[in-house]
Amino acid sequence: MLFGKKAPPTRAELIVEADRARSKGKLKKAIAGYRKALELEPKDPSVHVKLAPLLARVDEGEASLKSFRTAAQVHLDMGFADKALAVYTQAAETFPAQVNLWQQVAQMNLAKGRRADAVKMLLRGRFYLRAKNERREAIALLKEALALEPTLFEPRLDLALLLSRHGLPAEAMALLEPMLKALTGAQLRQVRWTMLRVSPSLGALWRWMRASPAGA
Repeated sequence: MLFGKKAPPTRAELIVEADRARSKGKLKKAIAGYRKALELEPKDPSVHVKLAPLLARVDEGEASLKSFRTAAQVHLDMGFADKALAVYTQAAETFPAQVNLWQQVAQMNLAKGRRADAVKMLLRGRFYLRAKNERREAIALLKEALALEPTLFEPRLDLALLLSRHGLPAEAMALLEPMLKALTGAQLRQVRWTMLRVSPSLGALWRWMRASPAGA
């Protein structure tokens, strides 16, 4: 070895330099730094969590998901379920069309006895899915949310409209009809309006017009 030859950077130095590059928006340099750090410790969850969103931003979706899952699994293996849940939540928000991620987050909340949080995450996933080609995924999330909490009002109407637009008007009406006897006033009027949109007819229009908040 020649005297004066500079020692290779330590893992800590690589991470600090990658963090600095990330803060300056130098994504490729940051990614390269984090990857070098992972060569020294392949399952460092803190590095994977930093790397994963950057990979998503440079269209390396598969690699990004792998990093998210690696970080989550390491946390689970160490008994840190809440940290794993936070990683999966970040992954779901980074890749909202990946329904399995929202479902994973919901299941993890259920395992912790957090039913309301599970429903909340399923509905959050649906919020992201607005495109026509995402209807199937949105329907799946809404169905799971309603299976956990059948009394949800707005999500039920939302699901009915999505089913109708997805070519399933009969299923949509079957979802709405039981609500007619259970509701009055403004909510009944909303249900009637949704039914009119699902299956337009003069009869449906007349029933909606009659379902005023005061007289329903």
